Amino acid sequence: MGHGRPRSTAIATVFTIALSALVACKSTPKAPPPSPSAPAQPAPGGDSWAPPATAPAAATAQVKPFFFRAEKGGRALYLLGTIHVGVDALTELPPWVLAQLDAAPAFAMETDLSDPATVQLLVRTDGKTLATELGDADWERLRQALGPALADGMNSMKPFAALSALSLKDLPMTAPMDMTLLSRAKAAGKRLVYLEPVADQLAAIEPYATAADIKALLDHAAEAKADTLKMVTAYRAGDAAGLRAMFDDKTLWIAAGRDPARFGDFIEATLGKRNRGWVPHLVAMADAGGGFVAVGAGHLVGPENVPDLLTAAGFTVTPVTGP
Repeated sequence: MGHGRPRSTAIATVFTIALSALVACKSTPKAPPPSPSAPAQPAPGGDSWAPPATAPAAATAQVKPFFFRAEKGGRALYLLGTIHVGVDALTELPPWVLAQLDAAPAFAMETDLSDPATVQLLVRTDGKTLATELGDADWERLRQALGPALADGMNSMKPFAALSALSLKDLPMTAPMDMTLLSRAKAAGKRLVYLEPVADQLAAIEPYATAADIKALLDHAAEAKADTLKMVTAYRAGDAAGLRAMFDDKTLWIAAGRDPARFGDFIEATLGKRNRGWVPHLVAMADAGGGFVAVGAGHLVGPENVPDLLTAAGFTVTPVTGP
């Protein structure tokens, strides 16, 4: 993609649709009641589970979900791409998606963001503060962008926290989709699978969440807001090409002073390597009877995505567009 106009780039996109540890930890919703629908019996032909005959009641869906079925040897995984905030999972996902979740014997997500230790991983241990790293002028810009109370509360935290908040601030503050789905799965007593430790997830992304990245995002705040809203529109419309394109732009990468030739390192660390690491867990989940998987939408439609990796592992992967 060209760079004639500053815009929100892959860095901001990863924070918005692939991870929101800070928001998830501080905004965990109460567990919704389990669906009244009884789990379905195994389907003829060996599939380990199937959706209930009657989907649970829900409000009119506004989202065309990134939803896939991956089948191998009569066992099926259902993969849902999420956006961490900005969409209400219980009222805006189609009822048949929630029906698949309610029927699943197991639920998987990226990592256990409900672990209180997650917040401790964001606390600085180098004796520095974000204010000193940014300098007076940029620290004041951050305080104006986030609000003094929130920014001051992040002063002793790693830049990751503030960059996450900046990337999410223009989205509707709904309950995080993945945490809502996790709560529903817990309430139904499902087996839970976490695809990676939270420390590993943060370690993969932190090198690309620096004070320089905060400055770059502040410099291009108006354009980033416009592209954030464009990203939500693409997500709601199920526009895989539009969402995928957001991983190609290097504007903020360059604005943060990085070598454009090393941009592939970022994509590899935050998507490719992590996605490949998830595959053995997903294969084991399928072998154990299948289940429902909710991960950031970028992992399902971005570079070296999970559906392609499962196809290479011998699964038959198909998009699901209706009951």
